[in-house]
Amino acid sequence: MDNILLIDIGNTAVKWTFNGEYSSALASDFSIDLLPKATQVLVSCVGEQSLLKNFDKAIFVKSQAQFNNFKSAYKKSQDLGVDRFLAMIASIDQYPNQTRLIIDAGSALTFDLVLAGGEHQGGLIMPGLGVLRRSFTQFSSDSKQLALEKNANNTKDAWEYGTAQMFMSVINHQVETYLTQYGDLQIILTGGDAKIIAYRLKHAADIKPHLVLDGLALYAQA
Repeated sequence: MDNILLIDIGNTAVKWTFNGEYSSALASDFSIDLLPKATQVLVSCVGEQSLLKNFDKAIFVKSQAQFNNFKSAYKKSQDLGVDRFLAMIASIDQYPNQTRLIIDAGSALTFDLVLAGGEHQGGLIMPGLGVLRRSFTQFSSDSKQLALEKNANNTKDAWEYGTAQMFMSVINHQVETYLTQYGDLQIILTGGDAKIIAYRLKHAADIKPHLVLDGLALYAQA
């Protein structure tokens, strides 16, 4: 993987890895001048592709119906978000012969279930914590706190506690639903809010902050 630059463009942040070193920047602060020179560039993009408009070397990866053991559940494989596709192929590589639930908590909150054999069972997409907390203008907040207190005595805290309860309730409910249906499974958290979710999740989970880039590395090797 020497001299191959891997880039993950999300809605909020841009992450990249080059020769084993990881870097990141907010999408609003990103410039191609931050990137190292490379002989080959592979990109996962669910954000603004125009961020690399003057970067002629970039190859934008697309989701595939099959990749190694992975088999997409989508009828139109290209409709599956490339970040979800790459996270799933990385999870298959890192957790062989296990049923996996991948929870990506960024601008969107996504769930994807992949059986031990690599068969994708489909997934869900919901608003991420930031989107949820900005969904009402009069209550808009950028807080990343997940305080799960039951009641508040002011509007600011009532919104923060209420959205925290909603956010974590749906995550715990989905995890428990999958556990009931499929038995023991490996829960994998990725995305910008993965760490704060892990503290409040009722079940053990592994945090994999670079799962999309790990999948992009596998794609590059193939």
